[in-house]
Amino acid sequence: MEALIGINKKNKTEISDALNVMLADQHILYIKLRNYHWNIEGSSFLELHEFLEKLYTELATGIDDTAERIRKIGKVPMGSCEEFLQFTNLNETKEPYHDSKKILKSLLDDYETMTRWMRDHIELAADAKDYGTEDFMVGQLRHCEEAAWMLRAYLSK
Repeated sequence: MEALIGINKKNKTEISDALNVMLADQHILYIKLRNYHWNIEGSSFLELHEFLEKLYTELATGIDDTAERIRKIGKVPMGSCEEFLQFTNLNETKEPYHDSKKILKSLLDDYETMTRWMRDHIELAADAKDYGTEDFMVGQLRHCEEAAWMLRAYLSK
């Protein structure tokens, strides 16, 4: 059944396409966070192991919320690894990093990439008067900014 929520079909498609890119980025980042969580080594192991778990747990909620936001506007979220890899702005990690500085720098790059991308695409929702999606994207942007801030702080040690 079509969602008659005051957003035209063209805008729904553009917004859901953008949200699907965000969903792809979130999935790729989630996989990296799990990989790094499992494989990190060194003197900061316990601290970083727990920090990475916090990040991937929060991101799992964001993934679910993004997919549900797409459904709320009457569209379908992508759901295959092939699609995620095709549409993501992030680079897949093919090998596990063990060095904490490399891991944190890789994650910082990803969170900053996602932050810039979201900032550039929030206007799609605002221009379509889709204030629910605009607010949602602002919340996700804040999450990425906070994670990037924490990563920068840790890297400056």
